[in-house]
Parts: sequence; structure tokens; C-alpha cells
Amino acid sequence: MGIPPRQISNARTSSEENNTHHIRITRKKQLFLLFYTTDNHRGDDLMYFSAKTRRFNIQNSSWYKKDEHLVFNIPIQDMAEIIATVTSSIHRRGGVGKVEIKEISIFSHAWYDGPTGSAPCTVDPVSEKQMGLYGWSNIDAKWAPKARFVMFGCNTASDNKGARVFAKDISECENFKGVEVWGQAGPAKPSFYPDRRDSSVLRNMGTGWSVNHTYMVASKRGDGLAATRGIPMVSPPALPMKKFMNGILLERAFQSQFNDHREN
Repeated sequence: MGIPPRQISNARTSSEENNTHHIRITRKKQLFLLFYTTDNHRGDDLMYFSAKTRRFNIQNSSWYKKDEHLVFNIPIQDMAEIIATVTSSIHRRGGVGKVEIKEISIFSHAWYDGPTGSAPCTVDPVSEKQMGLYGWSNIDAKWAPKARFVMFGCNTASDNKGARVFAKDISECENFKGVEVWGQAGPAKPSFYPDRRDSSVLRNMGTGWSVNHTYMVASKRGDGLAATRGIPMVSPPALPMKKFMNGILLERAFQSQFNDHREN
């Protein structure tokens, strides 16, 4: 009788048995779900190309591993689509326990009551095309450690006196506990950079989007002229976004903290 082949493994259990056993550690897949609205009355290119830039920056980051980090750009019209899409994305990629959400980003129009879709919202509608907190509280994300939820649309963390700070409110929902929730302090505009307003005449005319990167940044009223390339003026800084967790403002910071092609 021949000697049975040796079984190779990582974790040694008994030297007397003259074999070794491996315990395979499988990392959870981490999903990055980048939602962008379509069929808007204006701004479709801004939403699409901003989401595209975000995907590019994730996939070109030094920490990115294609088998572990899965990035999806997802077109939507009804904000309530996010609820079902999050659940189905987890299920389709392996299910609970094998998949977790690292980031949800929303590239859309927005206002004080949160992101705005291009179609009427079918769950807890507010102002017809926005979704109330009850709807957002139905997202079952199975968040990863240090997860992030980002709303790139206008005034989702407004600095306007007396205005609702939606990012703060959503960060207080039980299903967003421990998650970084980011929102814009003012109106969002297109830019080639994540920390200053820098655009072009072509983009001001609604074209030229396939050239260079695209970011949605907040800015002060009246900065549009100085932000246009070819105008002999200094590009104005963007307004920092506001980052909340569990209802607490952690900091004001530019999205370049996590979204910047210059860091790739």
C-alpha cells in the first residue's frame, strides 16, 4: 500500500498525524453602488459623468482589488428604486454574510428634503419626487466597517439659516448607524476638480462632458464666471461638504478626502 498524499493547509492541527490542514479565510465582497438619475429636465450629463469619475477613482485607487471591490453605476428615476436595488445587489453577489456595502453615492438633483428623482417617488414621497425618512430607513444595506453614504446634489447638508440639514437627519436613522453621511453645503455645480470650481465654456453650453473628469461641488453664488476656463480670474474654491455620523457633524471636508483623480 502506498503512502497517502500529504494534505497541504495553512493551520497546523497535529504534528503526530504528519499532515497539515488549511483554513481558508474568505473576505467579504464590498459593493460600491453609484446611483445617478436619468431623464432629468436638465443635468443628465452632470449626473452620469460625475458617477463615471467616481467609478474611475475607485478602480484606480491603490487599495482596489477587482475580485473584492465591486463597483456599479446604476441609473434610476424613482428614488425608491434604491431600496430594492441594494437588497438585490447583495443577494446577487453572494448574499448576506458574504457581501457588504462599502459605499452608496447618489448623483442627482436635490434640495432640503434630500435627493430628487426624475419620476414620482413610490415610497414615502415628499414633494412628489423626494423620499421621506421612512423610505430611507427601509434600506437594508449590511454596511461594511467605515462605510460611506454620499449625496452629491444641492443643499443636502445646507448652510442656509433655518434650512433642514438632511444629511444630519438621515444619519440619525437606525439603519445608518455608524455610517459616514456626506452632503453638500450649497448648490452643486460641475467642476474638473473636487475641491474648487473649474469648468469650461463648452460645459456651460451643455457639451464637452467627455473631456476631463467631472465632480459635483458646492459653491458660492456668483462664482460661475471665475470658474470658467479662459476667463483671467482665479478658480474659486468649492464649499466643503459636511460629514455626519449618528447625528453629529464630524467635520467639513472636501470630497477629495475619498474622491480625487490626482491621488490615483
